[in-house]
Amino acid sequence: MKKPSEVLHSPAEKFTGELSTTFREYILLPRCTRRETDIREVTLETRISHDMKLGIPLMSAAMESVSGDTLAIALAQHGGLAVIPAGNVSREVQLEHVKSVKRFKSGFVDKVITVGADSSISDLIELERRHGYSTFPVVDAAGKLEGLITEKKYHPSKDLDCKVRERMIGMDKLVVGRHGLTLSEANDLIFESGIGVLPVIDDEGLLRSVVFFRDIKHAHKFPGALVDEQKRLRVAAAVSTHPEDRSRARDLVEAGADVLVIDASDGYSVYMKETVEDLKKLGVPVVAGNVVDREGFRFLVEAGADAVKLGIGSGSICTTRRVKAIGRGQATAVYSLAQARDEYFRETGRYVPIVSDGGIESTGDMAVALAMGADVIMMGKFFAAFEESPTASFQKRLPVLFSGQVTEVAVTVKPYWGEASPRAKNVRRYQQDDPRTFVIEGEEGYVLYKGSLHKNLPRDMKALQGTISSCGSASLREFYETVQVERQSVESQREGGTNIFRM
Repeated sequence: MKKPSEVLHSPAEKFTGELSTTFREYILLPRCTRRETDIREVTLETRISHDMKLGIPLMSAAMESVSGDTLAIALAQHGGLAVIPAGNVSREVQLEHVKSVKRFKSGFVDKVITVGADSSISDLIELERRHGYSTFPVVDAAGKLEGLITEKKYHPSKDLDCKVRERMIGMDKLVVGRHGLTLSEANDLIFESGIGVLPVIDDEGLLRSVVFFRDIKHAHKFPGALVDEQKRLRVAAAVSTHPEDRSRARDLVEAGADVLVIDASDGYSVYMKETVEDLKKLGVPVVAGNVVDREGFRFLVEAGADAVKLGIGSGSICTTRRVKAIGRGQATAVYSLAQARDEYFRETGRYVPIVSDGGIESTGDMAVALAMGADVIMMGKFFAAFEESPTASFQKRLPVLFSGQVTEVAVTVKPYWGEASPRAKNVRRYQQDDPRTFVIEGEEGYVLYKGSLHKNLPRDMKALQGTISSCGSASLREFYETVQVERQSVESQREGGTNIFRM
């Protein structure tokens, strides 16, 4: 490969001749739905590396406002993979998020709010109001379990001055589980207790987790959870190309990270190549990016990347194209890299998945991205709107135009910001050394709160399965190889939208 400085363009070669396009400019043509391609037969299984499968083709972006341990757990339960961000997140916090996901056992809650026996009932009621819980383990200063207090054990107005120890269920009457028990064993003990809650302690009597009956019922809902060989949920972690992150990467792998994602706005660089070569020694799949063309793809796979992430300036809060005039329409980028991937596979027999990062506004966009050849779709805003993302939801009044007049309505929102926004100033990702001269390439704002991932994601995946079925396919690979794609006019796009007054 020539060095960039050695590549000379003639006037005729300066322009690519291609038009950068987006997913919304395309529509998929339906084909005959056969019994074997019925929606119930459609699988969304894909790969993030040669030897690691995903149950669904989704990854959450490595962003502070998107991917924490709670979202990572929820997404993995449905077969997807979250990327715990580095950026402005300290090494210790990132490691703890990874460890939290890896030690999670479906039905076992290890992050529990506890109270002391000498706390007042009024303090307890305030905890209930703040966190929405009605049951609390009672522990001493060392974390040793002393009992359990539930809202059924005290009067909400007459017992305000009472101590928790006066109303709690003591250890002599409390059924407990021993650390290491199975979910089935916990289920039996919960029925024996009659209170729907099982504290789990170790040999020293320290509280290790709590099992709730409602969570046991929930645990059986995730037969397609993304797990490793030890049945632990999988999680990915981001690192930058900065040399000091090499030791962070080692710590993350030791903590249990299943995949390392090198987080850089421009992946076509010698710094990315050196980072890939170093991280490959750690024994886990390495995802490198971001790039937008064949040359970038080839550059990264020859460096050893197990998957290539693509997309520059396509995110909903990214202003890179406006600020720096670099990037590419995401649909064009996906199709270009898909062709490069297939060509490389024919040459070498090595299949390197591509991850489309950004440009998604709907399940229809997801379908087009997969039709263009994406193996996996990475999203930020989509996941930021869920209850499980790291930010808190709150009410905000927003102006809307109704019947020719501007009025304000109260909506529930969650904060959302880009890694190159004024709020984040992720100097490591954008290869800038000084926050004082940081070039802003992103924005910050809000997304409308959508509720729980557990409620919304299955519905969206069912819509995606419906598209694949209607196109006569039963798998993502068959879908990519057989689907017909057609460019839409502006009027066709408008025709496909709604034009009624919404109630």
